[in-house]
Amino acid sequence: MKKLLKISAFLIAVIITLSATALQSNAAQVKGTLGDTNGDGKVNIVDATLIQKNIAKLRALDDDSISRARVCGYSRLSILDATAIQRYLAGFIADFPANAAEEEVSKVKDNITIYFTNNKKWDKVSARFLNRVSGESADADLKNIKDNENGEQVYSAEVDLSKYDRVIFGNGVVETTLTPVTKASSGFYIRSGGTDKKVLAGVYTHEIESVGNLDSVMMDYPDGYQKKVYIHTPAGYDPADKSKKYSVLYMSDGHAIFGKTPSDFTSHEWRCDETVDSLVKNGGDGVIVVGVVTNGSRRFNELTPKIAENATGVPKEYYFEDMSLEGELFSDFIINTVIPYVEGNYNTNSIRGFAGSSNGGLEAFYIGLEHPDMFKYIGVLSPSFDFFDMKDWDKYLAGKDYSGKMPKIYISNGNNERDFVEQTQYKSASIMESHLTKAGFPDDKVVTVLDEEAMHSEDFWAIYFPEMLSWGLGI
Repeated sequence: MKKLLKISAFLIAVIITLSATALQSNAAQVKGTLGDTNGDGKVNIVDATLIQKNIAKLRALDDDSISRARVCGYSRLSILDATAIQRYLAGFIADFPANAAEEEVSKVKDNITIYFTNNKKWDKVSARFLNRVSGESADADLKNIKDNENGEQVYSAEVDLSKYDRVIFGNGVVETTLTPVTKASSGFYIRSGGTDKKVLAGVYTHEIESVGNLDSVMMDYPDGYQKKVYIHTPAGYDPADKSKKYSVLYMSDGHAIFGKTPSDFTSHEWRCDETVDSLVKNGGDGVIVVGVVTNGSRRFNELTPKIAENATGVPKEYYFEDMSLEGELFSDFIINTVIPYVEGNYNTNSIRGFAGSSNGGLEAFYIGLEHPDMFKYIGVLSPSFDFFDMKDWDKYLAGKDYSGKMPKIYISNGNNERDFVEQTQYKSASIMESHLTKAGFPDDKVVTVLDEEAMHSEDFWAIYFPEMLSWGLGI
């Protein structure tokens, strides 16, 4: 069931309704001065209110006050700190997030079963597993287990993910492009398109119809208009069960990532909900996926951060009269509006990710580097790094401090000769890792995956999304 809510930026900060009596009875002095924003020796609602006013640029705070106010432990003050103080005063949490141990995710076994539906009714079907790095390969032992309701043969095969991370299906004449197989993989089939020799594999969840729930919420964007946000909770999510917490993946282009939200921007989608179903099927934790709608004429502005004064690499056809670089505004919206709302209304843990593609991949990279301690992983697919000169990127990267907690960053890009956009972005995507690590980012926290066949489309992002999710979560 979808619920449509209107919430203001101010009310987002006050997610939990607290009575004055409860506030006074729970006001207490915490260890040291954490939470005592105004330094009066107590932690009470005044401290949370000062944070809200500071975020709204209504009240300045000195460095000492900000240090005491950062109860979530992040390098920057945010509405999340005010919310944490409110929750502490109400007795919902016994300590501040800054003092909590890092939460873990459930590991998934290396040996899983994958399925292939012969929807093109090939006369014969074969499969080969490969390791992307070592090149090791092995023929898969495919078993025809049944015919589905459409009369299509369904095959199964066991795969050891400690050895292999790619699969190719074929019939002796035509074969699929090299396709990731991960702990968030379950079913594969043949999509339309491709060439007479190469076709694209699609992903689905075998024998599970998604029973997750999709909510939609209207939120006030910083410049005054209403933006829709989709929130998908996985199968098994029970809002009444506060003992079970879920990690959250935030994404741009929310209109094109779920099968339940047919896109008004494209007829294709990422199948994020089905990937989460597959992860759960394989024994992993469910993930709440939050998709912020970013289509239409505002998309370029919202998802292009100001890395430099001028985006010199933006193609001329992208220029329009009111073009501006407003990625910082979108980042603020995620940090101070979307995350507080989700964490105040859903059963979440402290593990967060952010992902996007194209301009959304550029913005994801920016958000990850601007708020590195707030996210466990960042998904950067087909990113528009080329909008800025690499000299500008080097200057931006050199200005960051990499000594603290850093997120894992997954970068992927294609180089298909039939896709001008993807080829144009290929060079900058292929070298960004080296520029990032040269600036000081830890090299064990970034990976770049390049695919000569991949194109700039949701169809390809859908087959790389499971790998990004699995790697990011560290399952």
